Amino acid sequence: MFESILNFIDSLVLPIVKNYPPAIGILIFSLGVSLISNVATKLLVDQERVKELKEEIKKFQKKYKLATKDPETLKKLQEEQEKMMALNAELMRLSFKPMIYTFVPIILIIIYMKHLYGFNGLYHQLYPDWNGVVVYLPIIISKLMLLDFWHWLGSVFYHGGFKVVPNALGWLGWYIMSSMVCSTILRKILGIK
Repeated sequence: MFESILNFIDSLVLPIVKNYPPAIGILIFSLGVSLISNVATKLLVDQERVKELKEEIKKFQKKYKLATKDPETLKKLQEEQEKMMALNAELMRLSFKPMIYTFVPIILIIIYMKHLYGFNGLYHQLYPDWNGVVVYLPIIISKLMLLDFWHWLGSVFYHGGFKVVPNALGWLGWYIMSSMVCSTILRKILGIK
């Protein structure tokens, strides 16, 4: 049953895997996941309330920063701090609301992408000479992103598969980078606070 569903999904996705390099295919997936997540946020979260909460919290933080020089004003603001904590808690609840609906589908999509672009995945089976590299980064960017550290951390938890290639991202690193960019752009387009 599960295998037949997977084969059906593979047949739908195969044109993307065959016709586009992994960077483009993963970018398409990250755009889709970001769209799902941001549309859920837009539909499930009261954007005006989020805006109000953020403005109130920002005002309080400004007052608090100025009050650090005046102990008497600081004492008065500490009474307001409980109210701010409640507002922060409400903001957190609002931001977690869409996650209830999107968490499982997004995890399933990421697992599926590993099936496509991971070691011995569909793409690797189609192109056995592929070394797992999705994009090469300029040295300065790979240093800024602490890529050597992430490669080391991955080697601690993951044994076997593709060899580590300096200044390069595999499918997961590229997915994380591209989904952050796609999500930021979509948030601006959809007017999400």
